[in-house]
Amino acid sequence: MQFCFLTHNHIFNTYEYSLILNEIPFRSIDIFENAVSAGTGNFLVDGPKETVRIDESILPEDTTFGVRISGDSMEPEFHDGQIAWVLQQESVANGEIGIFALNGEAYIKKLQNDKDGIFLISLNEKYAPIKVGENDRLDIFGKVLGKSNASAITGHC
Repeated sequence: MQFCFLTHNHIFNTYEYSLILNEIPFRSIDIFENAVSAGTGNFLVDGPKETVRIDESILPEDTTFGVRISGDSMEPEFHDGQIAWVLQQESVANGEIGIFALNGEAYIKKLQNDKDGIFLISLNEKYAPIKVGENDRLDIFGKVLGKSNASAITGHC
């Protein structure tokens, strides 16, 4: 039995379609379900996640995992519902955007480390900087490399 697909004014038979699919480089990657800005801080260890197949061309090089963004504190750069692509590492340079857990609450923020102390900074100016106190626990999960809309996900593995 032969199947045909109509795509952008071109008809592909099953064989042609499978050749096209095999030429698109896909990669399997984990996306953690607990959204940053509203998570529990241990989402990378035991939180729920899904493994998805995604077109490699939309992933920044060195991406280790993805996290869902919740809220508007990082607008206009990052929006609610998007996926932030992260390079897992234990440090983030001053001025870089990272994934942090402060006292068990997960955030996507810009790191500011200066003479006044360490702060997690929102890009949306309606949110005040979060000061990291000397008795606070700050965990760094990685550096944000980029973002995608949730529609970029092609399917579960």
